[in-house]
Amino acid sequence: MIKYLLPLLVSLGLAVDWGTSFSVRTPNDATKPLDYELSIKFEDNTGNFQYLVKRDWERELGDKYIDDVINLQHKVIGHMYYGLDYVNKESKNIDYITYNIGATIDWFKAGASFKEVDGKIEPMLNLGMYSKADIKDLDNNPNITYIIAITVKSNFLDNNIFNIKSEVKKWLTPKINIFGLYKHEYYNDKEDFQFKVGLGIKL
Repeated sequence: MIKYLLPLLVSLGLAVDWGTSFSVRTPNDATKPLDYELSIKFEDNTGNFQYLVKRDWERELGDKYIDDVINLQHKVIGHMYYGLDYVNKESKNIDYITYNIGATIDWFKAGASFKEVDGKIEPMLNLGMYSKADIKDLDNNPNITYIIAITVKSNFLDNNIFNIKSEVKKWLTPKINIFGLYKHEYYNDKEDFQFKVGLGIKL
């Protein structure tokens, strides 16, 4: 899915923020080659059509993985929206798709998500909050951007998805920034923790 969506967004001129990061670390097993992670993302969290498309290439303990994340949200009538979340993280054995509908007002959104479980469609409550703050310089150019986002999807039984994301961007120019990203995802009994520092470019 991601290999078709990325070129489409770029060709349509919808890719507002492009970011990449690369890290290398010593593996827990000294007999294995160095672990690494290369990440690339395209993101736009403004306007009626918002999206995040991200791919990570990883090597951990000699094994290679590809992690894909796609979040799409389209506001249609008033505050109403629809969208989908696609997550396929080979490194954490997390794989799911949810289809979302609801309403969003300022920093808060509420609605329902639908996820296929054992051939059946499972409805889930979907709640989220998103806050963004910009600090600008004397020329009204962006200087520092703070972002925090929390989403909860749950059927209050055996399907629970929690996401916490916090990001700080330091703008070196109006188009280039360095960013620090903290993200924690819980998918039932599995979890994925990420902390990254990288380079971002506004296209």
